[in-house]
Amino acid sequence: MVTLPYHEDRMHDGREGGWRQTLDRHHIALLDELTTELDAEIGSAVLAERERAESEAARAMLAERERAESEAAQAIQAERERAEAEAARAVLAERVRASDESRRKLSESLNQTLRRIRQTSAEHETLQLVLEESAACAQRAVVLLIENGQARIAAWRGAALHGEDHAQGHESPIDLSEAAAIASCVESRDPVVALAAPAEVSPILSAALSGAGAEKVYLFPVTVRQTTVALIAASGDVNPTPIELLCEAAGMRLESFGAPPAAPAPKKPVSEPLVHIAASARNERPVKDEATAWSKLTPAEQALHLRAQRTAKVRIAQIRISESEALRKGTQAGEIYRALRGSIDAAREEFRQAYIAKSPTMVDYLHLEITRSLAHEDSRLLGRDYPGPLA
Repeated sequence: MVTLPYHEDRMHDGREGGWRQTLDRHHIALLDELTTELDAEIGSAVLAERERAESEAARAMLAERERAESEAAQAIQAERERAEAEAARAVLAERVRASDESRRKLSESLNQTLRRIRQTSAEHETLQLVLEESAACAQRAVVLLIENGQARIAAWRGAALHGEDHAQGHESPIDLSEAAAIASCVESRDPVVALAAPAEVSPILSAALSGAGAEKVYLFPVTVRQTTVALIAASGDVNPTPIELLCEAAGMRLESFGAPPAAPAPKKPVSEPLVHIAASARNERPVKDEATAWSKLTPAEQALHLRAQRTAKVRIAQIRISESEALRKGTQAGEIYRALRGSIDAAREEFRQAYIAKSPTMVDYLHLEITRSLAHEDSRLLGRDYPGPLA
């Protein structure tokens, strides 16, 4: 064993203590460095997590805001559509109400006019009343009397006719062969719509009724026992259905007069008398068949037949006015009876009880009028469900 001297032992201890101190310092420095780096990494991680959380929260808030804005926009759009729908319904309801009110007033006016027609005591009064009452349905109108293939101007309202023009029209009557539309109306006994051209309605009527650029003329026949004895020519914002009803009522009234019709008083005085309705037209009577001629009927039966004809015409005319839209759709579909079943069935039952049941010679004038006025002589338009004439 080597024993160091005392002073050497102290030197050795001093060197060992210095190393330890150096190691301790390095260890502490390393710990401090690691602690600093760890703190920095932790802070960075916390900051990144915080930024991620804040970003996700921002995105969530943005998504929530967009969802809320979308729902608000949808709610606003739904409310706008609801308001627009309610406004449209209100407008439609107002139009329906106005239309119903207009139809009610028109119906009341027509009923009053029909009563006045029944109260007329002469043919010229009847035609003049039709001319005057058509003012609500047409701006311009002319009454024409038909005889021997010719038409003569009897009276007018609103038309561009003056004294000399009318005198010329009376002295030189309209030849039906030179006025195709008038001839068609006379022959078919149905209303006709034509161009306001000289070849269609004659030069004088073309000039008189084509005012303010009117392009159409409506012709309505007045028939007496299946013969056209007069026409109403109208133009300018024409509502045809009421005028047609007035002409049918006028024809029924003319049948009840025994004397030829005098001229209706025109709006402007004329010096020449007007042509009378041909007496031969008044001698044509309806018959049921060859075995039951009009001449073989008793006066009471003849009166009943005439009432039945008038009833049929008025009843069907009322249906045409009150259910014009259903009639239009039924005509387009070829199912008029199905479209108007309720009204037609009611009219058939009334006619059966009032006339068919009371006379073995009675003709189903209602069926004839349905075919003529509703189906325009084309029975196929009535449809397969139509039951046909009353037995």
